[in-house]
Amino acid sequence: MKKPNTVFVLVGQRGSGKSHYGSRLLEATPEMQGVSRDEILIRLFGSVYTSAYSGANTYALHVMHRLLSRKLSTQSGITLLLDCWTGSSGERERLLQKLREYGADNVVALYFVTPLEVVEEWFWKKPGIAKSGDRKNPHNEDVIFFSENAPRHDHGLFHELAEHIDSDGFDEVIRVNPTKELITLT
Repeated sequence: MKKPNTVFVLVGQRGSGKSHYGSRLLEATPEMQGVSRDEILIRLFGSVYTSAYSGANTYALHVMHRLLSRKLSTQSGITLLLDCWTGSSGERERLLQKLREYGADNVVALYFVTPLEVVEEWFWKKPGIAKSGDRKNPHNEDVIFFSENAPRHDHGLFHELAEHIDSDGFDEVIRVNPTKELITLT
């Protein structure tokens, strides 16, 4: 009898701590394997901030899906942690459909409910990001500039788009505050 395959999907806005928290979870759970769209982008293109016209994001998603398909269709009892941006219910539902096609039996959302003040702090610490007002600084050659209110705007919009996450089709939705202790996944 085939052991069930489980995928934990990190769901949250930019700067909510998904990637850092995911790294900690992988470290604490050696039997879990990780797949990260951002890591694929960095490996292939050197940055997560690629031109919208380059096709890099589409290609990285293709590579990510190929990797997920291979892992879920060829292994039994696998536990995966997926770090991939999903902004809307539609994106999450399409991702869920593909994960189930690939062989995921259980798909759990780890929904980040990071406090706004923490998101505002962490967002500006991300490499390659600067405030629009810093454009005059000659050391900011390879950065993407965001308005001062970008983290606040993202926070409100993301949580509005995730308002009905409990009905997106996940087998379970676990709310995660990354400023608290690491959750235990069983």
